[in-house]
Amino acid sequence: MASRASVIRGVASVFLTLATLFLLLRFGLELPTAYQYVKTLTTSYWTLAATVSYALAFYIRAVAWRTADEKTAPTAVYLTSLYIGLAVNHLSPVKLGEAVRLLTARAIGSPLKRTTAILVAQRGIDLSILGLFVTAGLLLGQTVWVAALAFGVGLVLLLLVRRFIRTIPVLIGYGLLAWLFEAGAVTCLFLGADVTVAFPVILIAMSAGVLSGIAQFTPGGLGTYELAMGTVLQLSGVPNPYELALMTHLFKYAFAFLTPVYVLLRHFAIVHLLFTQFKKHNTKG
Repeated sequence: MASRASVIRGVASVFLTLATLFLLLRFGLELPTAYQYVKTLTTSYWTLAATVSYALAFYIRAVAWRTADEKTAPTAVYLTSLYIGLAVNHLSPVKLGEAVRLLTARAIGSPLKRTTAILVAQRGIDLSILGLFVTAGLLLGQTVWVAALAFGVGLVLLLLVRRFIRTIPVLIGYGLLAWLFEAGAVTCLFLGADVTVAFPVILIAMSAGVLSGIAQFTPGGLGTYELAMGTVLQLSGVPNPYELALMTHLFKYAFAFLTPVYVLLRHFAIVHLLFTQFKKHNTKG
């Protein structure tokens, strides 16, 4: 039986998601324009290029995790874990996908303390890099403090775990490269929609959208991502900014839900290993 707290959280999540969707549709979006942009996802060859670039971003993150984990398991194990965690984060109103990484550590026999330190370090690096991108963009003075706070929190997290990990500089390099590839994916989507936007603007807008998900309260950060990214695009003079932000977010949702199908077919043994570990954890819990 689900606890009362779980039921309340579930109901609150559904309510907030529906409320966010209503506000987006009622005040933020021109539906015909949004439909045309979303339609390009299924008709443009640039979507394939975006998929490759986005997948490379996660492959780089998996390599970074494996490097910091002293190559305990093949890269495919770490990549599968990241993809499953991504899907969970897009289904859950809070970032439960991070727990998949801890279960992966148990499954492959990696020390839990080291895995936790790597997770904290990578999140700290993400916050620092994205905060730096947005701060550099000077978001017209209004939300710079948010980016600066993210940058500061990221640095603090790195300082807390640096003694547990010997590869912090390498992780920073991998983290920067991954976010550049992710911004490259967004650039491809814009090109597919026949919208020309300078790469630095896309990088800053995407970073703002991702940072808005730190305090995620809807599945995948639905609503906050579009608002943050769309606002940056609007301030930069890009037409139909919120419709473009929605298009890129829907692409990420599709990727998040389709990649588990890929890993299930391509790496069934790894998926089985992770789910077996999940069942053991549930039984003990």
